[in-house]
Amino acid sequence: MSLATDPIRRFSLAQLVSVGGGWVEWIGLFAAALALAGGLLATRLVEPLDALFYDAVVRVTPRTPDPRILIVRIDDPSLRSEGRWPWSRTLHASLIDRLSASGVASIGYDVLFVETGPGDDALAAAISRAGRVALPLLIEVPGDNGALFRETRPVVASASTGHVIVRADADGVFRRIVPVERAGAARWEHLALATARLSGAVPNNSGSLIPYAGPPGYYPSVSFTSVVRGEVPAELLRGRIILVGATAAGLGDRFATPVGGDRDLMSGVEVQANIVDAVLNGGLRAVAGFAICFVFAAAALAIMWAGFLFAGPRENLAIVAMVLAGVFAIAVVMLIGANLWIRPAAALVTIMVMFPLWGWRRLAAASRFLDVELDRLGGSDDDITAIGSDRITRQIALLDAASTRMGALRRQRDETLAFLSHDLRSPAAAILSLVPDNDRVAGHARRMLRLTDQFVQGVRAEEAPLVIELVELAALLDEATDQCWEAAERVGGKIDVDCSWDVPEISTDRALMARAIGNLIENALKYGGNTPSVRVRGWFANGQAVVSVADCGPGMEPEIVARLFSRFERAGASRSEGFGLGLALVATFARRNDGQVQCISRPDIGTMFELALPVL
Repeated sequence: MSLATDPIRRFSLAQLVSVGGGWVEWIGLFAAALALAGGLLATRLVEPLDALFYDAVVRVTPRTPDPRILIVRIDDPSLRSEGRWPWSRTLHASLIDRLSASGVASIGYDVLFVETGPGDDALAAAISRAGRVALPLLIEVPGDNGALFRETRPVVASASTGHVIVRADADGVFRRIVPVERAGAARWEHLALATARLSGAVPNNSGSLIPYAGPPGYYPSVSFTSVVRGEVPAELLRGRIILVGATAAGLGDRFATPVGGDRDLMSGVEVQANIVDAVLNGGLRAVAGFAICFVFAAAALAIMWAGFLFAGPRENLAIVAMVLAGVFAIAVVMLIGANLWIRPAAALVTIMVMFPLWGWRRLAAASRFLDVELDRLGGSDDDITAIGSDRITRQIALLDAASTRMGALRRQRDETLAFLSHDLRSPAAAILSLVPDNDRVAGHARRMLRLTDQFVQGVRAEEAPLVIELVELAALLDEATDQCWEAAERVGGKIDVDCSWDVPEISTDRALMARAIGNLIENALKYGGNTPSVRVRGWFANGQAVVSVADCGPGMEPEIVARLFSRFERAGASRSEGFGLGLALVATFARRNDGQVQCISRPDIGTMFELALPVL
């Protein structure tokens, strides 16, 4: 259905504007929506919702672990075998020597060695022989006595170092790291990045969100004791990036993560494995800033607001559903495909808030419009018979009363039409039977008959139910031409008809279409010059049956053509005076049959009317 013929859409575009300052409200609500989205982003009120969305995406998009990464677990069997923690540093040196001899790529040793103790020399020698070992250091910001920071480095000076600072989000879930910590001119790389760099890789550290590959226990691992005792084949270790850390119960840090929640906690060394995997394969995920997220939300709101302006209620519901799905889908695609997290919660929440608000304002505008129309129809509180005094009950009662009055008016109209078509025709017909044909009284009587017939036909064409049947276009043109034969004879004109019988059948009101085409032919005879020659053509094009009626008359100016299809509009002088109702009937017929009629006229060349109707 077109915009011009859909009353619901026409209300959204026109009546909403005219009732209660609709354009101002439409623009104002859009501005309010933008302000709401911007406020939610700036204040981070919906950050917990963004976190839930992010966690859901991470859980449903697992990645295959990088086969170069292997965890050496300081687990419960190792504690039972090697004794209580802490172990001697000589034991740690033995592990490093075993790993180095197997040809590992690098070692990230997630154990703090910041206090001196027995075996430090052996540990330092082992790290020196391995040459590719990274140890954690401690950083405190601010430091003691007003210092900007306090740095506690491992006692083994030959090792590379990296920070292991942990900052969980407000909900206690560990989702992000700071790849490089800074305090003044000092900077410290994360232990995972240092470990990846020692293996010869160039880590990507542009983001901060950790793209967890899977739940706890996802990465391959071997026991500390198994490696020290030589039970792990060297081929399994060669070329690997080794991460050593505690997984035993009660030993070492454990974190709530998006892939495990707060029940299935992940050990610190497994978190390190996920970070190393990320920086080796695509990088950490960046969080889009305010500007990108705001533009993203504004684009989604603009699509929804365009729907408010141009679509009806059902279409708007579908548009909003698609926009909601699209916002989330785009956020997911950008996260997985571009490692960019465009926080969708602000856009989604704003849409969910503003859509019902717009619906409420639309209903309020509709209610105001209904009040105006009921007042225009002459409704009053005296018409209310329903019980209740709320606004909706009053409107329903007034509408029911108005409907009753309209029914009475329709009956009066039918009675008037019957009076015009019978009681006025009868005296005119009697006058014609009593006076000579050339008498002026007879001319006036014929004129009254024609006026009555055209007026009644026009009203019936406007509102009477159509009698739909299958019609052959060629047969219909012959029928319409026969109706106009007498008129052509009176003015000495001729009618030329050309229509193929191959044109598909039309589903329409046969009598009304014949009358419409007859009106076009009679109009051409009236205005076609001294000896009018009328050409009637019928053909099929673009799924429509087309009828053209052309003459070689004096033509019309464009300003006249623009008014032709209005009631009581006439093109000028003619052989017999018209009433300006014939072409209005044609336009009414075309509209009721989902067709079109147009006029092409040029002064001193002629005029052509073209009527197009859809075929079956």
